[in-house]
Amino acid sequence: MFLKLILFATIIIALSLIGLSIRMLVKKGGKFPSSSVGKNKEMKARGITCVRHDELKCYREEKEKRLCGCEI
Repeated sequence: MFLKLILFATIIIALSLIGLSIRMLVKKGGKFPSSSVGKNKEMKARGITCVRHDELKCYREEKEKRLCGCEI
């Protein structure tokens, strides 16, 4: 039973990868779709930003406040 499940999962994953590779080969200028928030045009258009960059921005703002003598 377990072997059948692993075989079925492997077949599904293989078919998915084959489908992605065919799409990349057939589509003009085809490349793997970007899942990174910073490089995805749709997410930028909707105003969705990367959490990491948001945290770095907040950290810099807090650091600047401490440098000028302001209390947080």
